Amino acid sequence: MRILTRYILREISTHSLLGLLIFTFVIYMRHLGYVLGLVVRHGLPFWKTLTLFLLPIPGILVLTIPMAVLVGTLIGLSRMAADGEVIAARASGIGSAQFALPVVLYALVGWALTGWMSLSLAPQAARQLLQMESLLRASQAPYEIQPRVFIEQFPNLLLYLEDVKGARSAWHGVFIADNTQRTVPKVTLAESGVLLDNPHGRGWTLHLEHGAEHQIDPTHPEQYSVTSFTDTDIPIPLGSASGPARLPPAFMPLADLLAVARGPAQPVEQRAALVELHYRFALPVASLALALVGIPLGLYHRKGGKAVGTVLAILLVFIYYVVMAFGWSFAKQGRISPALGLWVANAIFVVVGIVMLLDLGRARVPIQHVLDWAEDLRRRLSTVRERRRHEQRLGRDSALLRPPRALGGTLLQILDLYLLRGWLYYLVIVIFAFTGIYIIFDFFQLLGDIVRNHVAARVVLDYYRYLIPQVIFFPVLPLGVLVATLVNFGLMTKTHQITAIKSAGISLYRIAVPIFIAAGILSAGMFVLEDEYLPALNQRQDALRNEIKGRPVQTYLRPDRQWIFGESSRIYNYRFFDPDRNIFANLSVFEFDPKQFEMTRRIYAARAFWEDPIHGWVLEDGWVRDLDGSRVTHYMPFSVATFQELTESPPYFKKEVKTSEQMSVLELRRYINELSQSGFDVVRLSVQFYRKFSLPLVAFVVALIGVPFSLTGGAKGALSGFALSILIAVGYWSVSSLFEAMGNLHQLPPLVAAWSPDIFFGLGGIYLLLKIPT
Repeated sequence: MRILTRYILREISTHSLLGLLIFTFVIYMRHLGYVLGLVVRHGLPFWKTLTLFLLPIPGILVLTIPMAVLVGTLIGLSRMAADGEVIAARASGIGSAQFALPVVLYALVGWALTGWMSLSLAPQAARQLLQMESLLRASQAPYEIQPRVFIEQFPNLLLYLEDVKGARSAWHGVFIADNTQRTVPKVTLAESGVLLDNPHGRGWTLHLEHGAEHQIDPTHPEQYSVTSFTDTDIPIPLGSASGPARLPPAFMPLADLLAVARGPAQPVEQRAALVELHYRFALPVASLALALVGIPLGLYHRKGGKAVGTVLAILLVFIYYVVMAFGWSFAKQGRISPALGLWVANAIFVVVGIVMLLDLGRARVPIQHVLDWAEDLRRRLSTVRERRRHEQRLGRDSALLRPPRALGGTLLQILDLYLLRGWLYYLVIVIFAFTGIYIIFDFFQLLGDIVRNHVAARVVLDYYRYLIPQVIFFPVLPLGVLVATLVNFGLMTKTHQITAIKSAGISLYRIAVPIFIAAGILSAGMFVLEDEYLPALNQRQDALRNEIKGRPVQTYLRPDRQWIFGESSRIYNYRFFDPDRNIFANLSVFEFDPKQFEMTRRIYAARAFWEDPIHGWVLEDGWVRDLDGSRVTHYMPFSVATFQELTESPPYFKKEVKTSEQMSVLELRRYINELSQSGFDVVRLSVQFYRKFSLPLVAFVVALIGVPFSLTGGAKGALSGFALSILIAVGYWSVSSLFEAMGNLHQLPPLVAAWSPDIFFGLGGIYLLLKIPT
């Protein structure tokens, strides 16, 4: 292997591996919180935890390896072209083929690795992950059940606990509604209970003591039975944990997929199998197809180097995956053959790449005209701006007579502006690159729904217009601050600019001040963006996503939750509630004694409506029963009746059901108070409430971490800065997701769960900052 070949391979492989790490991390972040939630919830041993973390990676690498090959090719060759190394090699008599051959060999290695993952490893990992998730869902532990919330995780059963005494398995005040017959639920109340493992099979056994079962005959509603018991057992089956009986094509082994594609299956199943089969073979070829286009684009001499290579890589990846996604969607719908749909993207890029490679020997190639035109336009605009600035300076004669201020006296001097300019340059590049990656994969996932549901281009553009601010807010902006800090100071350390600044008597603390101020301003801006603008934007993009998915557009009022805890010892159940006219259908009210947890009254009405003059509910076509233990002491049917104790007004039943991202701080605080009063679990929302304050601060925290890391270990330049950024980001987001999961599961107070990552990493950054020689 020649020296030049080794040099080119080292150049493209370094950038390629870094791109692979970044792309995989950006996509894996969507899985990280879910995986950590499973780990914390079930207390898995180390090896199972490690397996759960690693299983999603092969499916992600199938998509990111071709991207990494393209990034390595474009950035590596663009850097060599911008530094004049390509011209020097050509002047020595070395042709373009000597640059193309190492890249093609590297792309073939990427093809082989991606093919192995696509055909074997990724489907196997997906099947194992599906099985583990099913087993974990089937093993919900009793300690997860919390008091004073409605628990709906058991099939056809609704559970409510008044209190938990001592160990989490000892319950007091148990309310159970069996919804097998939805019109007349069977209600059981017990003074105490416990959830036990079922010794005769999978599932649980609910053991209750000192209670009564209330049941209505659905054919004769006037017949009401109360059955008292000292103790009773209710089996709770949890279903099969083996996953679906028939795996979808994406989870099938290659042999089974071939059998379905060739065998006597239904036409729909056979087409789906053929689409998946061609997809598994076609996607790995993207490593070679993208590399063929990247070689001539990277070898064109231009200014910009790595930055231009990054932008071109994002654009080419977007084009490739859009073509691939359209072909996949059309093939799945039967509009075109699977072979044509899944291979058209590779065919286009291979043909274009070969044509461009054949044109490398020309003095000028067609695409070079476009690049020269763009560069000439940029130069002209820059000249116009400089002329205007010069005219403005000439118009201020008095300003020219002022003596220049000394360097380093106050903020925003020449050195501060120099630092901020480099820092903002890398920040903008990272925001553009990471946002592009996220949008590419999100669009790839939605394109099938876009084509199937005939979604207009305007709807798609509006969706991404509303989505991009949320993506930039988190995780792109904090990650961009970290990368920009490490890369900017790392390059200054490598080029000895930091040494020169220190020799001039300027402290490293003074150098870091403008970066800290800029990061603090970004943190404040993130809070304003999150609190003032993102709630409305997130509501809009969520509605548009439902439209793209073919779901009915959701309102953000959910009065159909059916069970709600009243203002006193009272539980409401209803079949339907019209929030516009304030009318209930099939309303049931259960009143009970909170001390002995026995039902004292039960009211039913086929219809109920709010009457403003009497400020109360009017119930029609129903009955009321007063109870004393297991005896019905009074029964009265009615055509129309009012009950003064039903004091909950219509707004009480119109509590909005939104995600925390769709509410401001004040709205979320009010929402938590309302749901807490109604008996709903608000721990997750409480964690998100405190995270609305702690999350924007992450931009300042990562800058606090990045400055000492870059000043002490940044001598290797930009690449080490990027790699270190990803490692720090992995650590921070892992700890943040872990604490959030622990807070959601009541293992940490919400305040501690939300603020601990910022406090730990912030203190760590301060400690490292104080340890560096200034």
